[in-house]
Amino acid sequence: MPHKAAYIISLKFSPGLKKEFEVLGENIRKNGVEVKYLVSKNYSRLGEVLRNVEYIETKDSISGLIFDTFKYLNCKKIMPIFCENPPVFVCFYNPHTINPNLAHLIKKNFGFAILSLYLHDPYKPDKSPYGLAKGIYISLAEFIQGLTVKYMDYVISPSEYSAMLFRTKHLNFKGQNYIAPLLVPDQRVMGSKARKYFSIVGGAHLATGHDSFIELVNYVAEKNINCEFALISSNNLSAFLDKLTEKGKNILKVINKKIITDSEINEVMRESYAVFRLDREVTQSGVIPVSCMNGTPVIARDIPGLTQHIKHEYNGYITSLICTPADLVKGMDYVKEHFSELSRNARKSYEEIWAEWNFDKYYGWLIELLNKQL
Repeated sequence: MPHKAAYIISLKFSPGLKKEFEVLGENIRKNGVEVKYLVSKNYSRLGEVLRNVEYIETKDSISGLIFDTFKYLNCKKIMPIFCENPPVFVCFYNPHTINPNLAHLIKKNFGFAILSLYLHDPYKPDKSPYGLAKGIYISLAEFIQGLTVKYMDYVISPSEYSAMLFRTKHLNFKGQNYIAPLLVPDQRVMGSKARKYFSIVGGAHLATGHDSFIELVNYVAEKNINCEFALISSNNLSAFLDKLTEKGKNILKVINKKIITDSEINEVMRESYAVFRLDREVTQSGVIPVSCMNGTPVIARDIPGLTQHIKHEYNGYITSLICTPADLVKGMDYVKEHFSELSRNARKSYEEIWAEWNFDKYYGWLIELLNKQL
């Protein structure tokens, strides 16, 4: 008789989320439930093999998502996986055009299965900072998420602010909404590293404030302020790097490639006085837990998606939404002067909120449900 299993599904490739959905899956496994991963084949490029994994060929561009929708319209290539190990619990971890139809078929064929969606970004009220093309993509993702939510028993939000946006967008959701912050494995390396950078990490876009970051680098170089910077992103950076002055290039370290490992990110964060989050609009940042895990404070703009976790002069520094390079330098000076205290508090924030050992605190309801199902 086939054994029932819990499934973690991530059909859109997002390297930064792998460690998060793996923490969820492996903690479910520790509680005695077999876990299988159904993920985009692109995750195999990370070189870290998941246990009990099934890879599905998917694409990430808008045209690719449309192609995947028709390719997997009846999910004939996917559904046999669930027949071998009937799903007792399914967690969709990323928006994808396949998700709504797949969720419908699971509900239809395995009525006992508990369906959930970990919803990072339920709704962006203001899409203007992203420009027309990216704004359309975000609207498409929100539409797909809306179709998926219809089949969900539970929606898991990473923060109070995210949950509030979810309730605003999905007034008619009949299931339950739980809050469970992004859980990150402790990859801190013991021993001191010389701090020298002020860094920005992750997706590069006008909405993420990379234009402000480049303006800051040029300003610091021109004023001959003794600082170094680092920029880490897998995105095309040419539009930003082209605006660097010659003096600015001399004080900026750039790591820019398709696949950037966690160890590369952690190393730069451990060598940084602070990591910048200069977003103009965001629900929450997955960079913040990793930065705090490394004991690195965060300098952030004053918006709800950032100030919900970064407390001014406690584990970081908050600057106004509209800020000048001089304002950011003021924050940098404060961080350098109070680094030891800010670093301790950043690490404390990680341990209290995002460390994977908090799993039972956030997911006790899920383990209780699974125990009843098996």
